[in-house]
Amino acid sequence: MPKLNEPTSPLSIYLLRPDRVPLFEKALLPAGGGLPLADGWDGYLLTMQSPRVPPPWEKLLKPLLQTGSRLSLSTESPGALLVVKLAGKTYVLAFGHAWAKLQDDWLEQSFGRRVSLNSIEPGKVVEINLEQVFAKWHLARERAPTASSVNEFDVEFDRDLVASIEGISSRKVFGKKLRGATNLRVDVPFSQLRKVLESAGRHFDSDDYKKHWPEIDNIDPVDDDPLTHELELQLDADFKAGQAQKRLVLFTPTYRHDTDKVVDSYVFGRRSKSAPTRPYLMLESWLNYLQEQQLEPSAATAKSTAMHLLNSGDDEPRKTNVFQCFGYELNFKGKVYILSSGTWYEVATDFLTKINSEIVKIPQPQVKLAAWNQGEKEPDYNTRCGKVPGFFSMDAKHIVFGGNQSKFEFCDIVHLGSKTLYFAKIGSKSSGMSHLLEQTRRTAELFFAPGESAYRKKLEQSVKAHIHGVKTDWLQSKPRNGDWNLCLVSLGRKKEDLPFFAKCGLARLCRELRQQGHEVSFLSV
Repeated sequence: MPKLNEPTSPLSIYLLRPDRVPLFEKALLPAGGGLPLADGWDGYLLTMQSPRVPPPWEKLLKPLLQTGSRLSLSTESPGALLVVKLAGKTYVLAFGHAWAKLQDDWLEQSFGRRVSLNSIEPGKVVEINLEQVFAKWHLARERAPTASSVNEFDVEFDRDLVASIEGISSRKVFGKKLRGATNLRVDVPFSQLRKVLESAGRHFDSDDYKKHWPEIDNIDPVDDDPLTHELELQLDADFKAGQAQKRLVLFTPTYRHDTDKVVDSYVFGRRSKSAPTRPYLMLESWLNYLQEQQLEPSAATAKSTAMHLLNSGDDEPRKTNVFQCFGYELNFKGKVYILSSGTWYEVATDFLTKINSEIVKIPQPQVKLAAWNQGEKEPDYNTRCGKVPGFFSMDAKHIVFGGNQSKFEFCDIVHLGSKTLYFAKIGSKSSGMSHLLEQTRRTAELFFAPGESAYRKKLEQSVKAHIHGVKTDWLQSKPRNGDWNLCLVSLGRKKEDLPFFAKCGLARLCRELRQQGHEVSFLSV
């Protein structure tokens, strides 16, 4: 039992991978060893000192002072790592900024997240941090003012990697609230440390959370070093073949140890006074940097290329490497793997089978489109199809609609005879397909809206202005769900060959639209 009125302490707990403990100790444990712990504890304490440096806001204040006024400020940030060995596991508690000394490959990446999933019920979620590996590999953070159901968050487990989760604990030993990512964050009386670690170890080993979170393990981190090595060799082969350059994206990685910092600009390589600062994280910037250094793109060069993440004040709250910024999907030996924020993930076989079976069942439209000429741009293709008798093109015919005067594209091609709306996109990668799916979803929401739709009136005006000789009586009243066929068109790629997360999005959209009574089809040209 905790002592009466004992204050709680925020604790950040990591779990070392058993095979990485020697590497951790070789890197950080001094020759004389750490400070020994009291009797009954197996472990040691490592203390660390940061150099005295002026705070970043000192340079902002100096110009406001009278000439001759002295302003000399410096700070020192002591830190410590408490290493506790208990029940065959090695835990590391980080204090101050000492967590920065921990390398990702020493740590059980899913430790805090797994403990939290076993301790937070789906109806008691406060915050979820996501890596949306389908929607252009961007990061999303959602926080509720009070504990809420996970269904109230914009999380879709066939699209998102749950980087961290916070909620109300159902285990008293972890205090009122806990947060799990790579590390486990709890606020408990320090005298309960042993019980906290013992319970965390049991919950990390348990898969009971699958009863309450059945969909969350569709994508699992790869902890197999030989497999990781093979995946990176395949990535290198894709670089040499020129394939990786077409599918790879860069994005600011999720930092699973602490609160993410706002990043406004980036510097590749050594941060010198003359190093160019880039406002966007783009693959071309890294490739240009490698060309200047006479290096070839590979996993190794990505890991050795420093990446400086700067805030608006040109300070560097965080430093990483280019490999940590990779977003990549890889098919290897019949399985699908995802590289995100420096970690490889494997798509669960049953989930892969489920999505592929849904994709196969999507029918073709009654009326086909002309074949796509390789290399032909989307606008040119849409214009060409619109000139075929019975068809007309609505590509780039923006409809200004809504209180903030948003612009919407109705569709790319219309065939009135079969009542088919075609939405076309070059299906080269998951991020490129996101626009296609969102355009289709928005049109379904607006075109079939109940009542006297202002959107349909705007659409009628656009058709009359741009498409001469086409009747608009089909826009006089609300169409019923199912009256029109919504056809998604992939230029140059069959639906079976789309990137896996593009398939996920396609299957999900078709599921949603069918539930609403719509007819949906897919066409490869």
